Amino acid sequence: MSRDARGWRMALVPDGLVNPPSPRRRRLPDVLEVLDSSGYGVLQLPPPGRYGPLLAVICDQIKEYAHHGYAVVAIGIHGKAADTLHWRRLSQLLERAGVALPPRHLIRAGAGREGEELRLAAFLAAHDLPVGEQRRWRV
Repeated sequence: MSRDARGWRMALVPDGLVNPPSPRRRRLPDVLEVLDSSGYGVLQLPPPGRYGPLLAVICDQIKEYAHHGYAVVAIGIHGKAADTLHWRRLSQLLERAGVALPPRHLIRAGAGREGEELRLAAFLAAHDLPVGEQRRWRV
């Protein structure tokens, strides 16, 4: 068994939260720090534009994570089309693959950094697998 503290938890995160532009960096919560301290790894989504078959590959990764007992969540930014989770396309691909959509949390960009970090941490704490499934996979 791996000693990696992020084991069994994965978050889909758009490029705009992994690499926020400098002017917004101070206004946004430190999503990567909150994910790390909550025991989540990161699956970075591509920036808007020409993502072509990359979303299909990411869908396959999500399917594998879900199949092997990982808790998978999606973190986005409320109202920011440029900081997309590619939700419409990703949901179509996941539905075709027979995978449930992961729970989604949207960061409110102007709501205050500390409050949003606490809100994200609470969301992450509430979205793990049920205890029975944890025992099944995380032995």
